[in-house]
Amino acid sequence: MPTAESKIIQILLFEDNAADADLVAEYLDLSKLDFTMTVVKRLADGVSQLKAQRYDLVLLDLSLPDSQGIHTLSTIMETTSEEVIIVLTGSDDEELSLEALKVGAQDYLNKDRLNSEVLRRSIRYAIERSNLLHRLETHTAEIQYRESLLRHIFDANSDAMLILSKAYEIKFLNPSAGSLLEANPEQLVGEIFPFEVQSNEPTELEIPDQNDLTRVVELSAVDLIWEGESALLVILRDITQRRQAELALQREKERLSVTLDSISDAVIATDPNDRVERLNEEAADLIGISQADAVGRPLAEVLKLKHPKTGKHLADPTDALIDPDFGEVPSKLGIQLERTNGECIHVTADTRCIVNEDGERHGCVTILRDLSQQKKTEDELFKAEKLNSISLLAGGIAHDFNNMLSSILGNISMVRMELDDDHKHSTKLGAVEKAALQAKSLTQQLLTFSKGGAPVLEVTTVSKMVEESAQFILRGSNVKCSVEKDPDLWAVDADKGQISQVVNNLIINADQAMPNGGSINIHLRNLQVRHAEIPALPSGQYVCIEVTDNGTGISSENLKKIFDPYFTTKERGNGLGLASSYSIIHSHKGTITAESSIGNGSTFRVFLPKSPHSLQKKTEAPNTQTKEPAKEKIHRGKGRILVMDDMEAMMRVAGEILSLLGYQVEYSTNGDEAIAAYKAAKEAGKPFDACVFDLTVPGGMGGEEAASILLEYDPGLVAIASSGYTTSNVMSDYKNSAFKAVVPKPYRIKEMSDALHHLLNG
Repeated sequence: MPTAESKIIQILLFEDNAADADLVAEYLDLSKLDFTMTVVKRLADGVSQLKAQRYDLVLLDLSLPDSQGIHTLSTIMETTSEEVIIVLTGSDDEELSLEALKVGAQDYLNKDRLNSEVLRRSIRYAIERSNLLHRLETHTAEIQYRESLLRHIFDANSDAMLILSKAYEIKFLNPSAGSLLEANPEQLVGEIFPFEVQSNEPTELEIPDQNDLTRVVELSAVDLIWEGESALLVILRDITQRRQAELALQREKERLSVTLDSISDAVIATDPNDRVERLNEEAADLIGISQADAVGRPLAEVLKLKHPKTGKHLADPTDALIDPDFGEVPSKLGIQLERTNGECIHVTADTRCIVNEDGERHGCVTILRDLSQQKKTEDELFKAEKLNSISLLAGGIAHDFNNMLSSILGNISMVRMELDDDHKHSTKLGAVEKAALQAKSLTQQLLTFSKGGAPVLEVTTVSKMVEESAQFILRGSNVKCSVEKDPDLWAVDADKGQISQVVNNLIINADQAMPNGGSINIHLRNLQVRHAEIPALPSGQYVCIEVTDNGTGISSENLKKIFDPYFTTKERGNGLGLASSYSIIHSHKGTITAESSIGNGSTFRVFLPKSPHSLQKKTEAPNTQTKEPAKEKIHRGKGRILVMDDMEAMMRVAGEILSLLGYQVEYSTNGDEAIAAYKAAKEAGKPFDACVFDLTVPGGMGGEEAASILLEYDPGLVAIASSGYTTSNVMSDYKNSAFKAVVPKPYRIKEMSDALHHLLNG
């Protein structure tokens, strides 16, 4: 798939109206895009073209002689999934536009409002989004494979390895580390590592053991990313025996001294006849042979090295490694070692000779080093880069999606203001508005993978949100749900929206696991968690949300991957539900666990720390008769407003909303333009009464920086932050910024009118 401006774009236009086809061609010419275009007038002709030739872009009129409406788009989607599709229409059917986007169109353009710039932007953004989604699928598969490989390497490594957070909390350790520290690995997870660690600076520690003796341990550490966070990989090697042996063997021959100098690697010592006299444990493990079986045998039988190019065995490994004129092995890097089980691994090999006073060879020491450690470090760096790519991509998608929702909601709310409540279209517009607001949940899932989804915590209880979620999601379902809760359920510090999202995901999954009906049991209870009782969870008091179903269950293989981003077994799933739930609960300093097996249902448990604060109970007004909810009040006003947004459609919608409310509006597309416009207006004696700034502007200055600069210029600045995604904490903590209020995207006309009324009228 090309970028929108990298090469000639192959376009297929479905249009039976010759005038409209000519107009599209004219707009494409004015857009300065390099393209070739084929025009077909019937759906059947276009399908034949798509089967015969690959196109980069399809411009599709939904009204053709042989097909109408969304069926036209569905037919194209069934024919091919490679082309980017933009729908063209002559009507303002909002419901049809949403349906087209759900089916698979990248954009939806109205012919009456079409121009060369709108068409150019739509093509460029549609192609770029398609490219990003394709790369995301590739990156996700690679990350899942490398994360699994990394864990296997850890478990199989004979060195003691631990993963520590920056606060020295033990996040993971392999079995060798548990053996070295004489403790069950599961009991150590969550504990604080008691020794100081310096990256890339090996140190030695003295550790007492159970027999009141002291062991000397070599500690080395490197920085890495673990589960998306900065961490330390700590490697511990018990060198007690080596230190003791060094003191005793300092009086022995040079051969033993050389061997002990390299004991941390795989070392093989041979006698003058090239027979194995000694090899260390690392060498035995690397070769796959016991020390007893190796000692006394010819080195060529024990150490089977292969030529890196021909794959042939080296008949005399010692001579091949020590002879500087040996031409068959051009480098000591990348030599293949054949283990006793037939497996071949890449190693570095070096041989040192011990000579007597007469210069005769008295023996040799061969040192082997497994290159898998180097590969593991490279994999860690690669994993970190890919996770960062996912974070950036998720944030970008959330930004664009919220802008589109804001444009939709803004237009809907303006139309509804002009209609009476009893108008025949008022109810339909309300339903569309409600659907658009529900689409915010997908954006919130994406935000949990980016830096813009920080929770806004408040003291609350989970019982009400759990009950409301169950009633809403299961309405009309053939699944029954029961909720049990402790009478004095503790309060928690939580972001209500994010925790509701987690509960919704769990209930939806449970419901979908029982297509033929069943029951869901939800239990809310207070728990005192003891040390190491729940992996990765410190001891303390927690509120547990337990969701149990009697559905199809999850296989043991899939159970290990259900919290991985974009992993799904559902045909139409996006793999974000449980992954975002895990991220949300982790950001709340809790954890989520799963138990399941095929045919026996599943149980998910969410653990949230008890809040140290008490929940203030609200007194309810007595008696009240049920009344119809009051109609939302829209506050009109007057004054000059400066709107800054990089997306033209969003900027125009915001301007129309403000104009409808009675304000005069000027526009800017980035922070530099906004600063210049604000200063010019103030110096001309026509200052702006307020500013509405988008925080994120790809490739330019965003609203946060612009507002900070303007606040220094004008301490009386009245600025509103309006964004659907940002890497800062402005939207959750605007009082510590240059802004006086926030209106999160997507928003309706009421939210904007309330914010301006409050700021400008006190």
